[in-house]
Amino acid sequence: MQTPATEIDQMIVQLNEFILPSSLMESFDVYREESVKSAARGFNDAQLSWFLDMLNRFRGPDDRKESLVDIFDPGMYTCDHPAWEAAPGTRIEMPALTSEVARLADRNSEFAEIARAEINEFRDHAETYADDEILGLAHIAAASLVDQGKTFHGREEAIRYLALNASAVLEDLWATDDTLWTNFPVRQIQFDDMVAKRKAELLTPGAARPTFQEKDFACYTEDEIRAFTFMFASSS
Repeated sequence: MQTPATEIDQMIVQLNEFILPSSLMESFDVYREESVKSAARGFNDAQLSWFLDMLNRFRGPDDRKESLVDIFDPGMYTCDHPAWEAAPGTRIEMPALTSEVARLADRNSEFAEIARAEINEFRDHAETYADDEILGLAHIAAASLVDQGKTFHGREEAIRYLALNASAVLEDLWATDDTLWTNFPVRQIQFDDMVAKRKAELLTPGAARPTFQEKDFACYTEDEIRAFTFMFASSS
């Protein structure tokens, strides 16, 4: 049985699909979410939940994430990124991916030592998954990271990509000393105009839209309804 909090969360998810992005970063995040949905179509909800559980076990109990989009976040440590204040657009700069930085890292560096250990650990976590599942998960990761045109040539390449880009240990290293990442060329990413796309969807005759009636809130207290309104306002 769903709790009122869970139902309110679902309402917010529905409504968020009809909010127009108000900044470049929000536009980019909407594009990422849609790209992940497209890449994940070959898997059911249970499989996606297993993937998330496996990745969270790999990351450790102190670094769990709520979704695959959160785990494979190219904007990690970009709270001061100018895109948060910029108007919606279709071009953004993002730091180099950890999997790319690893290609040029000194083999005897702390980074390389951690990377090797993380790849080996992730391989153990992934051993119960078939090749097509690991390759499919890697494509989902690439979609979330907006690693456009990325292809994978076998299981081992996919494992390396997933381990490096999902590693909480390497994220901690980045937070401590981001020199390797900042010395690497930034990624110039072109993506769809998500404001125009959302507007077109809203104006499409017969488009599915969330509808809420007074009876939908009959089981909620006044305080819960106020909390829902606040949560929705905050999310927008």
